[in-house]
Order: sequence, then structure tokens, then C-alpha cells
Amino acid sequence: MSPVKGKCMQMCPKEEITLRKHQHSIHLLENDPQKMVKCFSRSAAGCLLDKPHLLRPPSVLIDTISYLIKDVLKITTVTFNIVYDFIDDRLNAVRQDATIQEVSNQDWIAILPPIIRFHAYAAYKCYEYDVNTFDPFLNMKHFHECIFKLIKILLTESNELTDELSSEMVSLLITANLGDYNVLQQALPFISKKNILIQKAVQLSLSIMNGYFGLLLKTYNEFPKIHQCVISIQLPLLRKSMCSGLNCKNNHYPISNLTIILLHDDNQKTIKECNHYSLTVLDDKAELSKASFNNQVDELHLKNNIELNVNISTMILNS
Repeated sequence: MSPVKGKCMQMCPKEEITLRKHQHSIHLLENDPQKMVKCFSRSAAGCLLDKPHLLRPPSVLIDTISYLIKDVLKITTVTFNIVYDFIDDRLNAVRQDATIQEVSNQDWIAILPPIIRFHAYAAYKCYEYDVNTFDPFLNMKHFHECIFKLIKILLTESNELTDELSSEMVSLLITANLGDYNVLQQALPFISKKNILIQKAVQLSLSIMNGYFGLLLKTYNEFPKIHQCVISIQLPLLRKSMCSGLNCKNNHYPISNLTIILLHDDNQKTIKECNHYSLTVLDDKAELSKASFNNQVDELHLKNNIELNVNISTMILNS
């Protein structure tokens, strides 16, 4: 039996628009009825999701992604977590429509990359949000679902046209899971191609796995901005490991130097980190003593500011 093909040429099916208007459930980011976007809906008894008039074909799904990233993502009249929740839900609906229709690998190659980059960016953007406001675990779950699916497709569709995308996505997966041996194993088929960005990500992950953090300082700024986003959310845990391994008892270490080593963008954050782990700070110097280090506290969640000198929508859509 061949899969159903979508016939809805709007971002939101007319049936859903009518229903949501009747239920007064139009989202505050959907001020324009012409720009309503289909919600994610779970399959339930009596609710069929595979009706052609409710499904959007691949071209409409791609246009929908573009609208969400170009138009909705830039909205600043509400807090970013509201923008995130809206886009996240609508992107889930995009993936759902594509899955029901069993779209081609080439369609998935167009659909998944911007969704992956969006979740990578959101992980960084929302890092300091309260867990009740933004769920970082669910966000990364969506990131991993999409990137694993795409990498599996890229293995079967490997050619010169997909090499650049493979380089970006495989290295992004590795840098999002630094020190994870299982992820490195899954990346093995691509590592053999000797791609520079993938090799750099592998070397960094292996160095973290072996407790050597010097390479992180040397290569962090060499990675693309979207990679820095997923690395930055791991820095608090990595900094805790770095701090616990430094030992300069009776030999105070300059805060300015420590700021560079820990990849902080300001000395005050370094001082805050030292105080958090019970390390003495005196006259802009820290006493790095393993005996004093408090390993019982959780890592300190300090956001690492990334100079995103590119348009965010352009970065996510890679346009």
C-alpha cells in the first residue's frame, strides 16, 4: 500500500483553522489568520492524521520551516521561551506530516537540517532559563532524534552534494556529546573520510574523554557558531572537571589567566565559579587547591556568551 500524499497547500489546514477559531485556541503568535501554522497532534481514537487534505506536501513543509525561522524566530514582543514553544510544536507537526507521508530521503535532507540547527541554537539561547520555563532535556531529545535520522540517511545518500552537510551534521553530533564513546562509534563511517571538521570534533571528544581539556581552549573558536552553541552548554560540567584537576596550593593563580583557561568571557564569572567551589580568591588571584575544592555541589550554570555575528535565521537555514 503506497503512502498517502498531502494535498494541503497552506501552512495550516482549513479544517484546523476553523476548529481552533471556534475553540478560541489561536496562538498569540498567530495574529494573521493567513499565517496560522498546523499544531502537532497526537494520534487518538477517532482522530485520523493521514487524511490527504490535512497533510502538507514536502514543498509546503519546507516553506513552513522557512516562515517559522525567518519570521517567527525574530519576534521580540514576547519572551523567547514562548517563541521557542510555538516553533518547537510546529516543527514537530512538520516532522509528523513528513513521517506519515513517508517522504523521500531527499525531502528529509531538506527538512531536517534547519530543525537540528534550531534545537542546537535553542539549547544555548535558553540555557539559563528555569526548567519549568524551558525543558533542555526534551529540546536535546528532539535534536538527537532529528540528527540521528539525518545521519542514517546521509550514509545511504553519500555523494559530493551531501559531503558538506555530512561534515556539519556529524561534527555537530560529536561536539554535542563530547567524551561520549557511543557517539564516536556511530560516527565511524564518516570519520574514515578524513574530513577536517569531523576530525577536529573527534580529537576534541577523545581529549575530553581522556581528561585533557587543553584542546578545548585551543579549538573552541575554530568551530562554527552552531557547534559553539552545543559546546557551550557542556562547559559548566567541563569547567567543574577542569577546576577540580588544577592544584596550585600556596601558589595563587591569576584570575585573568584562569578566565581564559575556563573559557569565561569575564573575570567576575571566574570569581563566582571559584567561590561556588570553595576556592579562595584574594587580590584577583585564586588558590587552586584540590583539598579545598568542593566536589559535592552541582556545576555552576553560567552562560558562555557567543558572538553570533551572523543573522540567526541565516545560520539556521544555512541560506
